[in-house]
Amino acid sequence: MVGNWPFFPLSELTINYDARRVPIKEADRRLGLYPYYGASGIVDYVNDYIFDGEYLLIAEDGENLRTRQTPVAFMASGRFWVNNHAHVVTGNGNASTRFINYALQCTDISSYLTGAVMPKLTQSNLNRIEIPVPSQIIQNRIVDILGVLDDKIKLNRQVAKTLEAMAQALFKSWFVDFGPVRAKAEGRPAKLPDGVAVLFPDQLGKDGLPEGWNAATLLDFFDLEGGGTPKTSVADYWDGDVPWFSVVDTPVSGIYVHDTKRMLTQAGLANCAATLLPENATIVTARGTVGKIALVGRPMAINQSCYAAIAKDNYGPFFIYFLIQSSLEALRTQTHGSVFDTITRSTFASVSTNRPPHALAAIYEAAVTPLLGKMKVVAEQSRALATLRDTLLPKLIFGELRIRDAEQTVVAA
Repeated sequence: MVGNWPFFPLSELTINYDARRVPIKEADRRLGLYPYYGASGIVDYVNDYIFDGEYLLIAEDGENLRTRQTPVAFMASGRFWVNNHAHVVTGNGNASTRFINYALQCTDISSYLTGAVMPKLTQSNLNRIEIPVPSQIIQNRIVDILGVLDDKIKLNRQVAKTLEAMAQALFKSWFVDFGPVRAKAEGRPAKLPDGVAVLFPDQLGKDGLPEGWNAATLLDFFDLEGGGTPKTSVADYWDGDVPWFSVVDTPVSGIYVHDTKRMLTQAGLANCAATLLPENATIVTARGTVGKIALVGRPMAINQSCYAAIAKDNYGPFFIYFLIQSSLEALRTQTHGSVFDTITRSTFASVSTNRPPHALAAIYEAAVTPLLGKMKVVAEQSRALATLRDTLLPKLIFGELRIRDAEQTVVAA
């Protein structure tokens, strides 16, 4: 069925709960189990809640209203708290809450924003936003179609999170907490294959490191590559096929980055300080927003506010990633800069760590490579699913695609 749905303002489609919102200053928050939402999602967890159920949160202010780098509307369910930077609504029966959420994803809201410096979506302007509204039956079918894709993406994220946690836990046990060494020192089994257990000593030295292991710095394990930006005034340098990473491209979930907001041409790459990074290099943001990391999912360049860690001395790229991840707090505490927080090459050189036997690092690399490989596969699957969802979404919302055709497409995915 294809149709041109009538448009209605949100004032006729929603119930607004903004009056129930209560902001809590960071110093006054008490850590707990309940999500504390702001304009772009969860910002903290607190020990109490003011909402219980399924609601739609819509950003009230912030630059993201203009750039839409992340969704300006998102579902929140269960028990949670909301500050005064997000509107809280539900559908009133004329339109379902989830349908309104999907409709807002493909609705231009720029004409409803106020504020020259900081964009704001007031409640009165929110109520004026118009969206297409088909029958409840059609709404439900559209929500089901798009929900199937979102559920698959969510499941992939959970799988990736579990795999990352496994690789991270193994690194922490072996190279941070020295779990096998402590077990052997206490006469307990290391619970490792004999060929691996023998590589761990049975006591810690006076320096707190496993006996025979040496102190080191991060730059003993990898080299740093800087980035660059070609002239933005030269059109021939931009909108090509070379991904160009900046801090806004840091993955929200997972560890791999495949796509970037901006792309370079080969000419753009040749006319800036950036080089093409290999797959599985670790990117570290180093200026402004410091200490965000990602693994390169396909060859790409980076801007000058980032570094890329390239493994040396035959260390594996995944060992390097989790080494940096375990050192992020130390890197952040050593930032400097009068305007922006900054980390430099000397910062990496000043962060202390330890050098385990190379054979042990190689065993770790071999153990986690299948985990990271699976993470990359599910990340690529999620990219494909998200692309399909984003293609179908406006066509379904605006009645440009037959529901049955969309259902068949999703089944095939």
